[in-house]
This record gives sequence, structure tokens and C-alpha cells, in this order.
Amino acid sequence: MDFELNEEQRALVGLMKEFCLREVDKKEMWRLADLPIPYNATKEDLMARMPWDLISKAHDVGLRQLAVPAEYGGGGYCRTGGWVTLTALAETAGYHNYVFARVLTLPWNHCVRLYDAPKNVQDIFFTNFMNNRRTSTAASHSEPDHGSDMMMPYDDASVGKTVAVQDGDYWVINGDKMFCSGGGVSDYITVTLRTDPKAPTSRAMTQFLVDTRTPGWSIARVNDFMGNEIVANVQMRFENVRVHKSMMITKLNGAYENLRSGLGSKSLHFAASLGECQRVWEEMRDYAKTRMQGGKPLILHPNIGQLIAEADVRLRGERLLQYRFAWECDQEKPGTLPDPLGFWYINYLHKVNALRLIEIGMEVYGGIGPTKELGFEQFVRVHQSFLHGGATGNLNLIKAAKVL
Repeated sequence: MDFELNEEQRALVGLMKEFCLREVDKKEMWRLADLPIPYNATKEDLMARMPWDLISKAHDVGLRQLAVPAEYGGGGYCRTGGWVTLTALAETAGYHNYVFARVLTLPWNHCVRLYDAPKNVQDIFFTNFMNNRRTSTAASHSEPDHGSDMMMPYDDASVGKTVAVQDGDYWVINGDKMFCSGGGVSDYITVTLRTDPKAPTSRAMTQFLVDTRTPGWSIARVNDFMGNEIVANVQMRFENVRVHKSMMITKLNGAYENLRSGLGSKSLHFAASLGECQRVWEEMRDYAKTRMQGGKPLILHPNIGQLIAEADVRLRGERLLQYRFAWECDQEKPGTLPDPLGFWYINYLHKVNALRLIEIGMEVYGGIGPTKELGFEQFVRVHQSFLHGGATGNLNLIKAAKVL
């Protein structure tokens, strides 16, 4: 394994860094993310939060469409060969501004997920995505009564209550989907639905591409977390939403393979968060080097110095795990799936590391840690809200143990 970036990858990382430094106003991004969100916000309300001018500029320089297949005019960094590149770019964007990074990693994630979709689905989505810079997408798998993860360690018919029932050439969808980041501003959503009412979950789910302008789709509620993001997180309601059979992304009852193959792109969110953790750690280290206490810098106090070193080694170790998983995904051959252990371990380790970084920060900063002017409190809020993304870290270890 060689994790050293090649010349092309280094150039893209340089482009991302330059763009973030030139165009991304950190304070404005955090202000937008922290705007209060009404419980009954409409799609128009959520669209107004989005930094569309910045998104358009990211498209102009080629960043927004990096994961779109080359045949549609995108960067072509999708599936085999693109994971390390996108991971490095996500980490770089997260380092400079995590809020902006999420604006990019969400469409990258879902563009990659559509790479194996039928050609007619790709034509509809990628053409619209490239022609309209306000075209967004999201993925919706979880539901109100089973948390933020559909890939549970048990396999029965209890998971997945939102159903699609065939009616001629159409599928009729009814039910609610929960915890969808970006769903409120998206024109197209990849939705995982139960199409077999009795089979175990792994053999009962099908994915569809749903146009949110279809009658019957609505935002049921906005999930106003203590640490929000610009795209917002919503619960959606489907009331007799009719979707043509041509919009099936997967084979009938074959969604689980697609969910598993999408683990690589989902890890991009963790790479972006790792980038932010790195920046937060560097700020913490620099503060400890300059803050004098008892006649010497904090970092020379043994109780503080060892905490700074602990955080460093945790982030170094996690970075190796993330890039190893990205490298493994890049070795995939057509028709193969990545080993899910890598993603489950990343999910667990990152959440443990982020929580520990919060604890260490409170020790290093002392009484000023919770103050808003420092900025650290925003990191605390966002990462506390992030703990259940893709299920808790411990649940991911339970899945890993079952495989092991």
C-alpha cells in the first residue's frame, strides 16, 4: 500500500485549499449553519439557507462535480480509482471549513452511489445536476422507529416500515423516512423502501430515485439538532407517491448490496470531519504553546502535554485507517464489494476520537472552552450531534463482531 498522493491528486488538493482560502468565509458558513430552523420549515425556507453563489463557484472550478462520471462532463472520480482522491479532498475541505465540506461530500456521496444505477436514471440525474447548479441530492434509508441505520446486525422483517407497492408500471410509496441530511433542499433522493412485506430486511428492500416535486412528497418535520448544518436534516412523508418502475436504482429487493457498496462514499463524511478535528487539534496545541501558566507554557505542564500528544496519536492512527479503507475501495473490481469492516471501524474510531478531543479541549482551554468567541463550543455541538450518524460507534462494532 502506498498512501502518497500522486501529482494529479496533489494538484486537486491544492485547488481545494486555494478555493477554501479564497472563497469560503468561515464565520458566514457557521452563521448560516446556526440559523434557527423552524419545526415546520418548508423546502423554500431551507433553500434560502444555502450558499448558492459559493456552490456555483465550486462548480466553476470543477469541485462540485468531481464525482460525476466523465461522460456527463464531471471529474470522473467515482467508484474504482476515486476513493483516495475524494478522501484527500474531503479531509482538506473539512480542515478549512467543515460546514462547506459537507456541502461537497453530500453530492459526492450520492453521485458515487448512482454510478451503478441504470443508464436512464443516470441520464436524468447527472444531466440535471450538471445543467442546474441548484440541483441537489440526498439519501434516505432510516425510519422514525429504527434509528439512523438500516443495516442492523439482525436480519428480520422488523426493519423498514415505509413500503412501495407495485401498481402497473408504477410503485406507490407510503410512510415516513427519517434523518435525511439534505433531503429538504434536494430535487432527487435515493430512497430505500420495503418492497417485500414479509422477507428479512436484507432481501426485502429496493432503492428508487424519487423526484421530490412528485405529488405526495413533503417535509414532515425538520430535525433541529444542537449542532446543525446548512443543508439541514429532515423527516419526510410519502403519501401515495407514484414512482415509475424505470426509476428503480437497484434490482427488486436488492438494495442491501447497494447500501454496502456505498460505504466507501459515506466514509467521505468522516474524512471531512477528520480534517476539522485536525484543525481543532492544531489550534489547541498552539494555544497550549503560547498560554502561560505558573511561569511556563501549558504544553510543558505534564498533565496538558500528554493530552496534546494523545490527541495527536489518535488522529494519526485514524488517518491511516481512513486512507487504508479508501485504498482498499480503490482496488475493487467491477461487481465486487468493499470489505465493510473498514467503514465500521472508521465509524467507531472517529466518534471515540472526536469525543476524546472534546474532553481534551475542555482540559486545555479550561473555563474559556465553552465560550462562543473561542469557536470550540461549536465543534462540541456539531460532533455531539454527529454521534448517531450511520448508527452509534458501538453498534458498528457489534456489526463487525458478527462478521468476525
